[in-house]
Amino acid sequence: MCFFSILLKITVLLFVVQHVLAENICTKYLRELAQKQSAFVQCSTLHSVPVSLCIGCKDPFKEMQYAYSKMRDVQNCTETFFDKDRINIVSTTQSILTGLWTKAYCDDCFAKDNSELFNTKINDLETCLRENKGEECVLCLGKYLDLNGFYVGLDKHNNGQVCYDMQDSMNRTRAHWSKDLNCCHRDFNMYLFLVTCGIVVLLPLIFYSTTYTITKRQERYHDILTEDTRHNAPSTSVMASSSVADLPSTSSTATCPRIPSKKNIIDIEEYTSSDDDEYAEATITKKS
Repeated sequence: MCFFSILLKITVLLFVVQHVLAENICTKYLRELAQKQSAFVQCSTLHSVPVSLCIGCKDPFKEMQYAYSKMRDVQNCTETFFDKDRINIVSTTQSILTGLWTKAYCDDCFAKDNSELFNTKINDLETCLRENKGEECVLCLGKYLDLNGFYVGLDKHNNGQVCYDMQDSMNRTRAHWSKDLNCCHRDFNMYLFLVTCGIVVLLPLIFYSTTYTITKRQERYHDILTEDTRHNAPSTSVMASSSVADLPSTSSTATCPRIPSKKNIIDIEEYTSSDDDEYAEATITKKS
């Protein structure tokens, strides 16, 4: 019984010691990670202008990544420092710093020795510019075109995802070549300029003249329609009146016959009496 009790105490003691050692190791790893992250942040800040983040901070970035993965591999450290709260500071900080490296496309600097080739070409150009003061545009044109062609091809191949160290260096070189040295001379085409100005001037004139012509044509057409309507109006009224005359009247004159006057009555009687006399005279003659 005493033996089992001693064995139990030893087991508990070993568990406690192991837990304490694990906590000490996790704390040690956490401090190492914090130091590596701090070193990378400092390196990034120091290599911000001109940008040389990828080349200048390659080793600090690798050391930071190694410290983070080593801490992640220990189960006790994962349970202690990862996914324990909403902020998750350790993982969030590491994600932000890794995002800075990814956003700068730093992996492209070390693919197929692109960075070394670019640095070689740009160093040759800078040497030529230093040795040929006053004649840079003529004597160093070939080296500039070689560097620019290499970068353009690289940018096209990578769909714009070129290492930002090279992007910043190329932008500065182009600005120095065109603005400071004034080596980019663009030929001014006077003929093209005059043609463009002529087109710009003629477009409003054509627009307004076309609008004026269309408006006048519509007004003329409207006047013609108005005159035709006026000429056709009398005939229409006459036809209407004749058609009305042909119809039986529904006025009071038609329904109520007019009473003949006294003079008309005397004329009618005279006409009737004369007709009667002639008829009687013709009858007597026929009998005789």
